[in-house]
Amino acid sequence: MRVPYRQMLTIAGIAAAVFLGMKYVLPAAVPFLLAWVLVRLLLPAVLWLERWFHFKRVMAGGILLILLTVSLGVALYFLGGQLITQICNLAANFDTYMGKAKELIRACCGEVERNTGIHAQAVESFIYQNMSTLEQRIQVYAVPDMLKNSVVYLKIFLEWLGVLLIVFVSYMLIIKDYDRLRELVKKGGIYERVRKINAAMQAMGGAWLRAQFLIILIVTAICVAGLWLLGYPYALLLGIFIGLLDALPFLGTGTVLVPWGLFHLFTGGFRYGAGLIVLFFIANTLREYLEPKLMGDRMGIYPIAMVAAVYVGIRLYGIAGVALGPVSLMLVLEIWRELREEGKT
Repeated sequence: MRVPYRQMLTIAGIAAAVFLGMKYVLPAAVPFLLAWVLVRLLLPAVLWLERWFHFKRVMAGGILLILLTVSLGVALYFLGGQLITQICNLAANFDTYMGKAKELIRACCGEVERNTGIHAQAVESFIYQNMSTLEQRIQVYAVPDMLKNSVVYLKIFLEWLGVLLIVFVSYMLIIKDYDRLRELVKKGGIYERVRKINAAMQAMGGAWLRAQFLIILIVTAICVAGLWLLGYPYALLLGIFIGLLDALPFLGTGTVLVPWGLFHLFTGGFRYGAGLIVLFFIANTLREYLEPKLMGDRMGIYPIAMVAAVYVGIRLYGIAGVALGPVSLMLVLEIWRELREEGKT
């Protein structure tokens, strides 16, 4: 009985260490990790420029970083411009949509009266009263808080600028001394153990993260394209929102597309409703097809464990737990396997 008890304590210790690391150490290390990822991403191109055009490594790395930053900036500029335009159009037409919402509420209340005998006017009054209460609370609490915290938002923006500056400076310093830093790390006593855990994490966790990112990107593109073909004026805005929902196993694309499609089917908008239902089936089928293709059997973890890891991750880390929860689970398992192979458990 002592061995299982000892193993349980070991796993609990590993889990506690991983949680503390993810919760408190990782946020401080993020800029340097991002810089390291950029170095690993751009190093082959840097070495190619160094070999064939005799650029100094720092100069080649700086040129490639500037090109990457400009490309991302241009893409975000056009994407952000479209999003802002759609948000402004939505705000400008808010009264029109509220009128349509009232017509819908009136029609639904009429159906309730015909089927249950409850007076439609009473149901409408109840709904509008609650909507009025919500509006008052937003005006009393939310708007003043936003204005009061504007300095806080400015501070957060400046902090993010500072983080980006640290990432760029760290990238240049790492790429300048990459070979020496690599040799220095190799001399460390835990290098081989970390290397093995990192390799296993890349094979397992890397496969999961890459697969999820690619699937979300494809689903988002499908939703945006589908809503655009259906003539929806806010296709980009809502398509991105639905694509992000698809990352959450508790929600998914059906949370928006299915009720929306059924509503149009039952209110006479057959073409629009059928299009939304078809869009849901396309997006859902793509996810079901791509997930095993991209990930295969490399995970070695039951799907229910991944769902539980996402849920626990959100509870522990907030919204970042969608990614940090599964990564923490995989890291605990890999550290446990490494210690077991070394015969320390």
